[in-house]
Amino acid sequence: MAHDVKITVVKQFGPKDIIGEEFIRESGRPITKCYMKEGREFQVKETGDMPDDFCHHAWYGIYKNVNLLRYGAKFEDWTGEDTIYGVCPDGIRPVIFKIERI
Repeated sequence: MAHDVKITVVKQFGPKDIIGEEFIRESGRPITKCYMKEGREFQVKETGDMPDDFCHHAWYGIYKNVNLLRYGAKFEDWTGEDTIYGVCPDGIRPVIFKIERI
């Protein structure tokens, strides 16, 4: 039996947080923080599909953790029985997610 999972954006970082300075593309446009704002919540339903308006790059990074919780994994000695944290692998503007079985 698969469980529903809630994903919450905990923290987002910009280039200055990661490399110590702004990152300007060759076009002259700066790279800014991800559009997924802190506190925003998403829900993964029974089908396990990526939530609407969720970043594909972030989904790739946390998908395995979402499925671990969906199918009953527990992290009692780490972050609690029903919770794990994951990160978007974008190296210049990562986002940290709290992933909870509900």
